[in-house]
Amino acid sequence: MSGTHVARRVGKALMVTVLATALSHLLLSDGLSLSQWQQAAANVGGDLGGSGDTAFSAAVVNTLLAMPAVLWLGMRMLRERRVYLTVIVGAVGWFFTVGQYIDSLSERPSMVMPLGMLAVFVAVTALSSVILRPRGE
Repeated sequence: MSGTHVARRVGKALMVTVLATALSHLLLSDGLSLSQWQQAAANVGGDLGGSGDTAFSAAVVNTLLAMPAVLWLGMRMLRERRVYLTVIVGAVGWFFTVGQYIDSLSERPSMVMPLGMLAVFVAVTALSSVILRPRGE
């Protein structure tokens, strides 16, 4: 496998991981914001059509499902094969990243996770794409 193929694969993985991270973070932030609105409405006797706990759970589940789906679809759309390790590393890494910051995010849903941690997550996920690559490259 030449260095050009490795660089191209990592570049694709980097673009897809950044997109997946942005989308997953947006889903999480919006879901947590909805959760706060529903809890606030319930506290003052209003009803927004759901419970804050349900919205919180949906936000966490949606972000954890979006990460592997976007990673897999994005890499496959860019015609990369054998992306399973990248998807697994991204999904597990995102689970732990979200778990580390869920308390501070649930208090302030508009907050962005620390950029350093997001950069480490993106780098590790993108670099995992070169470990398991198609034969013959």
